[in-house]
Amino acid sequence: MRMRKISKSQRLIKSFIMILMMAGAVLTGCREREKAEKPEGADQSFTVGVIIAYDSPTSEEALRGLVDRLEEYRRLSGKNIKIVVRRAGGRVAALPEIVRELALDCDLLVPVTTPALQAAMIASDEKPVVFSSVANPYIVRAGRTAVDHDPRVTGVCSTAPVRQVLEIISQVLPGKKRIGTIWTPSEINSEYYWQLMREAAEELGLEMVSEPINGAGDIVQAIQSLVREKVQVLFPVSDNTINANFRLVASLADENRLPLFAAFSSGAELGACASMGFGFYEIGQKAGELVARIFSGESPARIPFQYIDRVIFLINEDAAARQGVNFPPQVLKKADRILRGSAGEKQNLASE
Repeated sequence: MRMRKISKSQRLIKSFIMILMMAGAVLTGCREREKAEKPEGADQSFTVGVIIAYDSPTSEEALRGLVDRLEEYRRLSGKNIKIVVRRAGGRVAALPEIVRELALDCDLLVPVTTPALQAAMIASDEKPVVFSSVANPYIVRAGRTAVDHDPRVTGVCSTAPVRQVLEIISQVLPGKKRIGTIWTPSEINSEYYWQLMREAAEELGLEMVSEPINGAGDIVQAIQSLVREKVQVLFPVSDNTINANFRLVASLADENRLPLFAAFSSGAELGACASMGFGFYEIGQKAGELVARIFSGESPARIPFQYIDRVIFLINEDAAARQGVNFPPQVLKKADRILRGSAGEKQNLASE
């Protein structure tokens, strides 16, 4: 049989086709490996809308914790997470409009504090909500129990340890029974704490003397009034207005040599002689975990409201000296940290 002669051009064409096929196989293999190594859902993008009702130290701590946790989730999942923060600056009436604007472009809302949660529930009826730093979500009807709640709402509660602070006051200053407080009636969470404080004080044999305020501008006059009423200790309600202006409260306590105690974790860093509370950075991180769970496909209806277990107890020795307080050794041993020195040097007394 006579064999057909293949031309040089035909050989070149065949060689070119084989090269293309080999290149295609290599490219396909690379894409398959890239797909296998890429986290599932890595191409997804989500936008989180954060509503900050008040410019307070606790809200800023919670926001920092939330951002850090979501950044970690972004790295691990490969998902694109955008965080949009809107601040009301204490203008509670502006919160509903802020919520409505955020809801247009955000996949999930994170209201920080009770007024922001209340606005998120009223002004948006579709987007999932993960609240942070809310004293009592039940008073704004976010749910009946930790597991029986609005199906689109979950979050992290931050009920202040009011009774525990009053117990510390009784241990440190057993002869002082007349406790002065200020609170903000326009904040529903403040009224809740004020009632808790009155009930606990009565059970512990303490007398509460209270002065309501309408805003930061009333703080000086309210504390001056408490001084005239011969209170022996200052223990302000932990609400947004007061915490945002706590350094002013501390300066007035120093000026009048009144022991000042706080029911939020960073109160001692802001001038109280002692403070007890939950770490708001940890609260923010826990809220971030809930956001991550929802973005990973979990329904907020199936996520119970969360609580922080560990209370942080701080003592500020410089503030105590200015306010005429001497902490007994048994109380000093209970402290997680003691703050000393003008630069705010801290001594760790308990494992983190």
